[in-house]
Amino acid sequence: MKKVCIILFMLVSIVMQIEASEAVDKVAVKRSVAELFRRYPEATLRDVYKSCFQDRFGMTHILADRSRVEYYIVAELNEDDYLPDSVYYESCGWQGNYVRVSLRAIKDGIITLDQLVDAFIASAPDTVPSVTQQWIDEWEAILSIVRDIKPELQNMETDAGAIRQSLNRGGYVMHHSSRYNECYHPHYRIIRRDIFETQLLPKLSK
Repeated sequence: MKKVCIILFMLVSIVMQIEASEAVDKVAVKRSVAELFRRYPEATLRDVYKSCFQDRFGMTHILADRSRVEYYIVAELNEDDYLPDSVYYESCGWQGNYVRVSLRAIKDGIITLDQLVDAFIASAPDTVPSVTQQWIDEWEAILSIVRDIKPELQNMETDAGAIRQSLNRGGYVMHHSSRYNECYHPHYRIIRRDIFETQLLPKLSK
């Protein structure tokens, strides 16, 4: 009986992985990954994963209060490592459910601090997201595509193992790689797509 249960579990897992693979738009994943490496050639698998989980989950914490949101943004605005040719906004992952909005848009006077804070708070989740088997299977499908199109990616298997261990522990947050931080000095906030398009895009498009 125990062997039968194990076999059934394995079959269910395989079916779920196949369904997740079929649910992932491979063309869209390839396009988004290729664009990420075109824009950030020093990115690693950790950075691909981060973009994908931001696309899936958006913000990974519930906001405490507006004053703290403003405090941390102002602190980052005072950094002097902004890249002059960085983009004001870019989609996350392959679906683009969320958008990264660079704080440089505030420094350059395109949007105001209040406008970004309003959009950021409106994008916050009501509850903290949790890891699901669906997300694990989706990531494995994405990872398979990354392996196909970027087999030479540095530390691929090491990073893949670290991500898998984190997911197995119930965690899904992954920080940018140290190489990515050193090269690109990311300063942004995650905004939900519909909120971005109504509140910020009209100003950023001028």
